[in-house]
Amino acid sequence: MTTPQKHLQHQVRARVLTGAGWLEGTFHLAQLHGFAQYLSKNAWYPMTEVMLAKVGTLPFFQLSRAETLLVVLSPGTRPTPTTPASGLKAQAATFVLAPGSVDGTVQLASQLRLSDFIDNSAGFIHVQGANVRVWADPGAQSFDDVLLNPGRLVGVIEPQPA
Repeated sequence: MTTPQKHLQHQVRARVLTGAGWLEGTFHLAQLHGFAQYLSKNAWYPMTEVMLAKVGTLPFFQLSRAETLLVVLSPGTRPTPTTPASGLKAQAATFVLAPGSVDGTVQLASQLRLSDFIDNSAGFIHVQGANVRVWADPGAQSFDDVLLNPGRLVGVIEPQPA
């Protein structure tokens, strides 16, 4: 017999850049939560079927939000529930982390500066069309959607207007 809680959960497979390097695993979250909301509300994330680059494959791993730099969503995974939003502008930026950088676009209110958006962010930042560079790795990797932990940012570079 399964517990009712199992029926209320769904799984999200993702790659994660942490302070210890890349890992890939499965997050388990309540059916009603968007993934970005889940990441923002929990200090620890229980994960299963985790491949940790420097350790190997683990059946269970408890990941700290404080060591989660960015989360790369699997294709088809929505970071947040989709709702139409008006009055938003696409803002290109480079986000600098200790082990690398992320170039991409964020959606923010048309009157809001990028620095204010980041300063007032209540959770992970959704970066679209992300180009991720890790200093220790050759080249860069491109992803459709990345969730970035603003608490781990070293800085942000905003393109100058032409």
